[in-house]
Amino acid sequence: MNTRTLLSIAASAVVINAAGADVHFQDNFESGLGQWTGKNSGAHHGVLVIDPFDQQNTVLSFNRLISAGDLFSSDTLTLDANESYILSFDYLGLATERTRQGDTGGYVGFSVDTPGHHSWQWATGTVSGAQDVLIDDGSWHSYEFEFTAADLGIGNSVHLMLEDFRGSRGVAGDAYFDNISFGTASVPAPGGLALVGLGVLSIARRRRA
Repeated sequence: MNTRTLLSIAASAVVINAAGADVHFQDNFESGLGQWTGKNSGAHHGVLVIDPFDQQNTVLSFNRLISAGDLFSSDTLTLDANESYILSFDYLGLATERTRQGDTGGYVGFSVDTPGHHSWQWATGTVSGAQDVLIDDGSWHSYEFEFTAADLGIGNSVHLMLEDFRGSRGVAGDAYFDNISFGTASVPAPGGLALVGLGVLSIARRRRA
């Protein structure tokens, strides 16, 4: 398990476990894709590959560009209207000579079905209302987003949804995901989250220096 994986686990623990909250879904892609399905519960184009920067780590990529979702969590995630949720994951955009600058095509969102009415949230572009927040500079970056069911605007029963978007004008296989974790975002005792969080951020800064 590499340093980035350890940092991601620590960050998830800070937000979720330190608060005594529940982790509803998580996958580090070391044990296959059994928690995922394709469109209409059929085939998909998600593939497990060796991390380009760590031969000991397995990550998710895609062997085809697509739209309207490619890989969906098999289980439905039920959201409570009165709760906030955290989704954390690592993303690597590894551009090639055929990739449009600044858009490797990684998209993350939620769908009512597989596929169905959906909401793209975080991506390397802004198609379908996604926030252009995923950095694709050839390095791994860890992300953590808090949201509610109302923010998604598609109901309280959803599937996590990933793809390498064909509209990015890149090539298949230039978007990578790892260490996905989804759970409730409860607030710990005063000061607890801030103290532990600062420790994790400090470690991350030293590693990137």
